[in-house]
Amino acid sequence: MNLLVTAAGALIGLGLYAAVSEILPGGPRLDAALARIGGTAGDDLDPPARRSLGRRLAAALPWLPVPAADLAILGQDREQWMTSKVVCGLVGLGIVPTLAVLLVAAGQQPPLAVPAVASIALGIVLFFAPDLVTRVNAAEKRANFRHALTSYLDLVALERGAGAGPTEALEAAAQIGGGWAFARIADSLAAARKAGRPPWDGLAALAAQTGVAELADLAEIAEAAGHEGASILRTLAARAESMRAEALATTRAKAGSRSTTMVVPIALLGAGFLLLIVFPIVYRTFG
Repeated sequence: MNLLVTAAGALIGLGLYAAVSEILPGGPRLDAALARIGGTAGDDLDPPARRSLGRRLAAALPWLPVPAADLAILGQDREQWMTSKVVCGLVGLGIVPTLAVLLVAAGQQPPLAVPAVASIALGIVLFFAPDLVTRVNAAEKRANFRHALTSYLDLVALERGAGAGPTEALEAAAQIGGGWAFARIADSLAAARKAGRPPWDGLAALAAQTGVAELADLAEIAEAAGHEGASILRTLAARAESMRAEALATTRAKAGSRSTTMVVPIALLGAGFLLLIVFPIVYRTFG
C-alpha cells in the first residue's frame, strides 16, 4: 500500500510539473528568432518528438481556433501551443483518477460517477487554461511593446530632425534602443530589406502579425514620408504624445480598479474585527 501511495504521489507531482512547465511562458528562443529571420531555420532546432507531436495535433484539430496574434507577440508557435493544451488536458483527466486510487488504497470506496464527472470537468478546464494564460501574457506583452514604441517614435523623430531619410531613420532608431521590442522591430526591418521591400512594409507585417495597431500607424506615416516626402516630425511627436496619454489613462484606470477591489477585503477585516469585539458581550448577555 505504501508503494502504491508513493507511486501515485510521484505521478501527481510529475503531472503538475509538466502542466506548470507548459503553461508558464518561457524566455526568448533562439529558434524563433532564426525562424523570423530565415523563415525555416528555427524548425530544425526543435526536438523531433515534440515537433512531430505538435504537427500531428495541428493536423488533427484544424477546426480549433488559434490565437495567432497572441502567439506571435509571445514568440511561440502553433504546434507548441497545441502540445501544451493537450498535455494540460491529459493531466486534468489523470489527477482525479489518481486521487481515487489513493482513496481506495486508504480503504475508502468513492462512487464511480463522482471521479468520472470530476475528471472530465477538470480535463476540460485545464485544456482551456493555456488560452487564458496566453491571452493574459500577450496583453501584457502588447502593453510593454506600446511603451517601447513610444520611445521608438521619439528616436525616429530625432533621426529625421538630424536629416536622415525615412528608411535610415527607421533602421537607426531600431538599432539605438534596447530590449525585445526594439529587437523585433529591427528584425522586421532587416527581413524587409533582405526581401527588397521598403521598411514600412516590414512594420506593417509585424503589426498584422502581433496585433499592435500603433505600429501600423507608424508604417502609414513612414510610407507617406517615403512616397510623398512629407514632413513627419510633428506627426511623430503628436502620435508619441497621444500614446503616452493613453498609457497614463490606462495606468490610472488600473490603479482605480485595484483601489476599488481593495475595499472588499478591508470591509471584511473591519467586520471581523467588530465581530471579535461584540462577540464576548453578546455571549455574556445571552449565554
